[in-house]
Amino acid sequence: MSPIIRVNVGWVLQIQSAISPLNVPIADWGALGFMADRHTFERERGVLYYEEAASRAATFLHTALLLRPFTDYNLVIGWACARQYMHVSDQPLQAKDDELYKLAQAVRAQEADLRTVAQRLESWRRQ
Repeated sequence: MSPIIRVNVGWVLQIQSAISPLNVPIADWGALGFMADRHTFERERGVLYYEEAASRAATFLHTALLLRPFTDYNLVIGWACARQYMHVSDQPLQAKDDELYKLAQAVRAQEADLRTVAQRLESWRRQ
């Protein structure tokens, strides 16, 4: 199991302010809270449901794309969060833009689930 790194809404907002071209407004604070908290979901007390770093990182991108907590730039922000999470987990990612866009389209069309996103992140870690 990879090291557990826990982040919060402030961490997501810090990334959002660092990478967004504008101060993008929050469209849904509940969705933003879920985006920040989902990676820490526990199967039972003290046992994380998402055991691997790629699975936890995938929650940021997947949630941003489906729940759209920001009025715009949800792909960019979700990807930046996933990428940063993997970086601080000592598992940096490298993905081509077209691969990321294809994944985002599949998630938005609900053709790719969280497991698929995690698998893709894991494959990008190995490049």
